Amino acid sequence: MDNKAKKDKYYSIMVVPHDAGGRAVSLKIPASWVYATAGLAIFSVLFVFSSFVFTTLVSRRMVDYAGTIAKNKQQEEVIRSFSLKTGKVAEAIDELVKKDNELRNLLGLKGWKSKIQLSTDISHESQADKVNIHLAKANDSLAEREKSLEELKAWVKVVRSRFASTPSSWPIYGAIVSRFGYRSYPWRGMHTGLDIKANYGAPIRATANGVVSYVGWRSGYGKTVEINHGYGVSTLYAHNSNYAVKIGQRVQKGQVISYVGTTGWTTGPHLHYEVRRAGQPLNPVAYLNLNALSASRLWR
Repeated sequence: MDNKAKKDKYYSIMVVPHDAGGRAVSLKIPASWVYATAGLAIFSVLFVFSSFVFTTLVSRRMVDYAGTIAKNKQQEEVIRSFSLKTGKVAEAIDELVKKDNELRNLLGLKGWKSKIQLSTDISHESQADKVNIHLAKANDSLAEREKSLEELKAWVKVVRSRFASTPSSWPIYGAIVSRFGYRSYPWRGMHTGLDIKANYGAPIRATANGVVSYVGWRSGYGKTVEINHGYGVSTLYAHNSNYAVKIGQRVQKGQVISYVGTTGWTTGPHLHYEVRRAGQPLNPVAYLNLNALSASRLWR
């Protein structure tokens, strides 16, 4: 009986009019309806609230997502730009290496083989990492170029110094009347230099920097001047009429050292000019009108 009473429990709602003459209305509602209505109301409130919170969070996420996409696009553009620049840097370095080796070849230096390999192939995947790797390689390659440049600078100093001490000009300008090599006139035998025709008393100039190692009479050569240029090279100037230097004197290229004459075995005024290496006569023609590059080939 008690269980049935609980199961059939009701709530009554009575509506009483303000007018005392009116009739009161009573409404009988099962308790289960009341509980269901209250639960539905609470659920609705919670649902609306949670929907609002979820919508707010989703909206914020969408805004952040849109911003992230925009930033990613900007980063992709920057990376793409860096990729293009990296390619241009690699091409510029390759061209620099080419010019470097061309200059080394002209100067007689060994070509520089770089240990750094640059590549312009940068795929879309992991572009940022690859750009960083290529930029690091480019930096290493530039460090190599700097080292090579320092080596070239040092070699250029050597070249300039050695070129100044290398016979490379005419001792006097005139017609060559007798060349280097075997001849039968006017005296039969090996002619160890060049005979350059010139006016009597014309100035003769040193063809390279050096130190005067001999001034005096030598059989067949007459009045002779000899200059030691270092590196085993010396020059000889014979048949002079007079001297302008003395033994031990340091002379510069183009400095007057003597004057054309007819001393020794001659048939007229001229200069007998010799170039010697390690005491052996060489063809002086190879040493006329040299520049630093052509001289460096003779050094090799």
